[in-house]
Amino acid sequence: MNRIAHVLVGVWLAAAAPFLQAQNETDVLRYGWIDPLASARVTAMGGSFGALGADLSCMGINPAGLGMYRRGDLAISAGIHGSSTASQWGTRSQDAAGVDVVAGNFGIALTYPSVDADWPFFTLAVAHQNRMPFTQRVEIDGVSTDNTVSDLFVSQALDDAAIYGYASTDEALSNGDIFGYTASLAWRTGLLLPDNNALYASAVDGSVAVDRTIERSGRLAETQIAFGTTFQDRLSIGATLGLPKVSFEETSAHREAPMDAGSELGSWRYEESLSVSGKGMLLRFGVLARLSDALRVGLAHQTRGRLTLLDTYATAIRTTWNDETEESATSPTSNSEYLMFTPDRTTVSASFLMGKLGVLNADYARSDMRRGELRDSESFLSTGYDFADENNAVQYGYQVVHQARVGMEMRAGDEKQFRIRGGGGMSTSPFSGDAVAADANRYHVSVGGGYRIANVHFSAAWRTAWHSEDYYFMGAFSPEPPGQLQRQSSTLMLSAGLRL
Repeated sequence: MNRIAHVLVGVWLAAAAPFLQAQNETDVLRYGWIDPLASARVTAMGGSFGALGADLSCMGINPAGLGMYRRGDLAISAGIHGSSTASQWGTRSQDAAGVDVVAGNFGIALTYPSVDADWPFFTLAVAHQNRMPFTQRVEIDGVSTDNTVSDLFVSQALDDAAIYGYASTDEALSNGDIFGYTASLAWRTGLLLPDNNALYASAVDGSVAVDRTIERSGRLAETQIAFGTTFQDRLSIGATLGLPKVSFEETSAHREAPMDAGSELGSWRYEESLSVSGKGMLLRFGVLARLSDALRVGLAHQTRGRLTLLDTYATAIRTTWNDETEESATSPTSNSEYLMFTPDRTTVSASFLMGKLGVLNADYARSDMRRGELRDSESFLSTGYDFADENNAVQYGYQVVHQARVGMEMRAGDEKQFRIRGGGGMSTSPFSGDAVAADANRYHVSVGGGYRIANVHFSAAWRTAWHSEDYYFMGAFSPEPPGQLQRQSSTLMLSAGLRL
């Protein structure tokens, strides 16, 4: 597998500077390749709603759907999101799970009549949507391997310190002047040792048993301000100003214990903590055309999003020796600001109205992940780094993503007050060629129902999604082959609303 492929799966021990570890091309996937949540109605229909309307979730799919409102709408959604990950590495498999509350999806649409008969209604809407939860826990332990991550620290220390302007590598490592987040910590805790030739070696000797734990939390949310209207009940147009907000936290621990009973080293542990916050802006435009009483088609485009992100990053190494002594060293905490541009997305949709029985909808969305990009923010907290390697990895390792969604809503009851909904979809892998071994396509299915009485409506939805990922438990540049993460997430969403 080529170097670009290795980089794409995440370099959690990359190296010479902190921003190379915390800010990389995986950000393009985390914030650009999303499978967004919506209201319970839209969620139950598999997220397929691009040629339908009169729902606040239209602002995040095709804002032209706001033009189909004839009365205002006040709605709120909340739910529970659960995520499970089955880690597979060699012959070892282990499951871990995490749960998060998906709250704060709320908004209002205000519909105004017009004196122009060709444009009878105008709708203004404001909403806040939690688009993508990041909750995940990864756990695996007791995996035996002949490789050690400490070899990376050795290779770093073997670099000539003169390259960095220091006369002594030992002093530079002791002072944290070089490799302050990796090899310097290993040197200060005895994990990295000088050998007889004034070079360096690892205190780890022979096979090791590895434990790995990762905790992720946070969400990608978006405040939306949108407008929609319809011309002669035939053509609807709309636009959304999206103000995304990022909150992401990750803590991880990598532990190795030598299996040789004669080893002086009992175990060592590498810990990382990363916190990301940021805000940005994007635009969506859409049109909806009624071709007949039964058939509608829609087209929507989302521009590239511009995010300003602030990373806070720190690491630590702790060693435990068989003589019962312990040593630890902690890196400084870095605060780095940078820009990220998420890929744009185009969505084509069609819906078919089955009289009073219900409606079918299908969406196709296309997004070129190579349009993602990282840049220096040129601010007080920027690093001055040009992200050339990361952007090259995006260009050569990613590809166009195709997403298909279908949904159905059937009406039941004497007054058609009940709704039965179902849907699903899939998204093709964002990785080009043979960059990953896992089936990186994403799949999801959903079911739900609703009830309307007078001006009040209630909905519920259950959604399950799954996909696989490669993961290099020993670091992307280790000779150790990757393991796989089998990820599954389920969401229970409840919504209530009032037509104004």
